[in-house]
Amino acid sequence: MRERLVTRRDLAWMLALMVLALAPRLYWASGVGLSDDFIFRGEVNAVLHQQVLPDNQAYRFSWWFPTALSCRLFGLTELGLILPFTVTATLGIALLYLLGKTLWGRPGGIIAALLLATYPLDFAWSTMMANDIMLSFYAAATMLLVLQALAQDDPRWRRWLWALAGVALWFAYHAKITGVLLIPVVALACLANRRRLDRSVLWFVATAVPLFAFTSLFLYVLTGDPLFHYHAELQFQGLSGPLAKARAISPDVFWTYPRMLFFPDGLGDRLHSIYPHALLVLAVVGLVLGFRTSGVVLWWLLIIAVGMQLTLVRADGVWISGFRNVRHLHVVVYPLVLALAGYLVGLRARFRRVGEAVVVALLAYSAWQCVATASKTQIAFADRRTACRYLEGLPPKSPRYADQGIVTWCTVLDPTNGPTRVTELPADVPSRKARLATITSGYLVTGGAREPYYGCPPCITHAFELPADRWRLVHTFPDPVPPVAWREEPMRVWEAIPPDPAGRAANTTSGR
Repeated sequence: MRERLVTRRDLAWMLALMVLALAPRLYWASGVGLSDDFIFRGEVNAVLHQQVLPDNQAYRFSWWFPTALSCRLFGLTELGLILPFTVTATLGIALLYLLGKTLWGRPGGIIAALLLATYPLDFAWSTMMANDIMLSFYAAATMLLVLQALAQDDPRWRRWLWALAGVALWFAYHAKITGVLLIPVVALACLANRRRLDRSVLWFVATAVPLFAFTSLFLYVLTGDPLFHYHAELQFQGLSGPLAKARAISPDVFWTYPRMLFFPDGLGDRLHSIYPHALLVLAVVGLVLGFRTSGVVLWWLLIIAVGMQLTLVRADGVWISGFRNVRHLHVVVYPLVLALAGYLVGLRARFRRVGEAVVVALLAYSAWQCVATASKTQIAFADRRTACRYLEGLPPKSPRYADQGIVTWCTVLDPTNGPTRVTELPADVPSRKARLATITSGYLVTGGAREPYYGCPPCITHAFELPADRWRLVHTFPDPVPPVAWREEPMRVWEAIPPDPAGRAANTTSGR
């Protein structure tokens, strides 16, 4: 008799693995601070005020609805904004356990969950606003339900599982339009298990088709365009309109995703650990020694990866591409982990000690990369948070000056949505120096870090830019790291010294 998918033993394992994954993620949590967070917060704020903005986030209710609900409960705060993503990423550990167990038994579930728990991209972004985590979760839920429906013997349960798979696919699509790439994956899973396929699969069709039709009809009523979601994606990604040619694909942009998978990023971290490398090596070893992973999972990974890579549009005689963000590649995390887990289960079955040693080595290296990755955003976002809180505590009528990164986030971190009271300085050094020379009163923030991936390091005001006789050092914040490219100097607060009418030199404490 086949064991149930979830037993008391499995519940204990899933709970332990989720706690094991969550604890270090909270310790190295980052919070609000990614470049798109200002946009996402605006979307949620609009929903809280009974408005859905007509942009490319409008149809993505799978992420903004739970986030708006969280903010309704906890306020428009970092906790409210981040909690849904952290919860989803944590539940993803249990979801990968169930997928691994479905494919290879309990060892497969444990290995898959551990690999995901120490996946640097999932580890670090689980405590940031990353709606791609929602897409990954719903995509994995769709595949779990499909695989369970194909394995289920009870006709009634099989129908329910197919129907739920259709709902999960719809939710994946409404997390991001990339969810449509799951359709050929589901078709291939059915083809690979065609002997177990029966008329109950029509429940999947009867659920998914009306839901997708309702989406188009709803959008047509609101906008007059049944494909508004698709056209909005093109418009807001810069893939349509007169400026589209500026997005012309180049070799550097085209190879962005493969570089992210196989090479360290600009900060020296491997966001995907060495899992892609290990997958390729074990695929070759498996061919020689006679073990393999799931063909369905490999197709899942291949279709998603190729689909992401070839997200191109032909316009005005050139191929153009949208912005390729680090977090966009999270959609390959779950199938990559599962494919690797399958090979590790096969290796462990043939050579137990060797297989377990390889698993431990992968987890140890990945854990190191998790900490290295998460610590950078944690430090950078903490700088901005600290600066905004310090500026807020200054005398109310005192002018405040800072760079764009701090000015923006003083607004983002304000749950009252009040107007910012911090004046933004010019982004280029010459203009900034000229502006600093004219300031006669107020406070200024220099140094620290902002957004290490897509921020604007040249926008940060440095201590050496200040006229020595016009600014007095007020406070130097703790320096958590030595000077690095993304944080060149400690964060400091300065006070402007009014010009001396008698022309005497001011007494300053530069600290520079």
